[in-house]
Amino acid sequence: MPILFRRGAAVLCAVYAIAATASRAHASAPPPCITSTLSANNNILVVNDLAYDDPDETHARRPRTSTFRVLRRYANLNEGLRLNGPNAYWANSLWSVVFTSSGKTRLIACPYTLVTDDGEFLVLVGGGFLGSDALTIYRRREHPGQRRVSLDPDHGVLVRQVPLSDLWPTKRIEHFFTDATPQWFAGGMFGFSADNRTLIHKTRWGKTLQISLVTGEIKSQ
Repeated sequence: MPILFRRGAAVLCAVYAIAATASRAHASAPPPCITSTLSANNNILVVNDLAYDDPDETHARRPRTSTFRVLRRYANLNEGLRLNGPNAYWANSLWSVVFTSSGKTRLIACPYTLVTDDGEFLVLVGGGFLGSDALTIYRRREHPGQRRVSLDPDHGVLVRQVPLSDLWPTKRIEHFFTDATPQWFAGGMFGFSADNRTLIHKTRWGKTLQISLVTGEIKSQ
């Protein structure tokens, strides 16, 4: 069937080839980049420092490294010399986790993060769909009171990468999603045990999972 255009009208024609696959997704605007997280007791702050391929902020850039720094709230024991004001301060990174786009580990740039009140464990919350990890658990390499393992900076120890299939039944995992599809963690809840050694996740369907931050083992309640 012929297609008629008005004379003088500016026309831009584009043809898109769409390949049908078992797992499909629709592009959407990127979510906001989470750059800091405060622990529940307000004593631990996680800051995500991003380094880009170009310092010019006026155009699109790609992150090359992301460094998650775990800092403890600063407390000056000398009350007479400390700054007395309304703000809270953090100093000296306890430990950090570094990702690079050229390294063996996949670059994780702007995820939600969960951090325990003692600053010993850091959980990165991933997309979960299309093969990406739902949770990535790291622990501090050298715990307070333990013998120092190395003089090198503490960049943490990977405990476990948790796929969504370990948290959800296979039949619940989406293979086709759009801009309106909720993230896997939407409608659920997260919390930590009193000893900061277990991550507790309640799914959107009411199932409660206990995830050991020490071993990565998952138990259902």
